[in-house]
Amino acid sequence: MNVRKDRNTHRTERTYGTFERTFTFGTPVKNEGIKAQYRDGVLEVVVPKAEEAKVREIEVQVGS
Repeated sequence: MNVRKDRNTHRTERTYGTFERTFTFGTPVKNEGIKAQYRDGVLEVVVPKAEEAKVREIEVQVGS
C-alpha cells in the first residue's frame, strides 16, 4: 500500500521481510539532530534543517 500527500510530504509503505529505503534531501540537514523512533509498526524519522537552509528575514535599508 502506498499513500502520498504532496503538501508536507506524508508517505506510507507496507512490506514484508527485509526492507530498505534510501533518499536524498534537497536542502542541507543537521546530521547530529536526526532522530528515529519505531513504535507500533510505524517508523518516524525527524530530520532538522541546517541553519543555512532556514528562511531568514533581512532588513533592507533604503538611502535617501
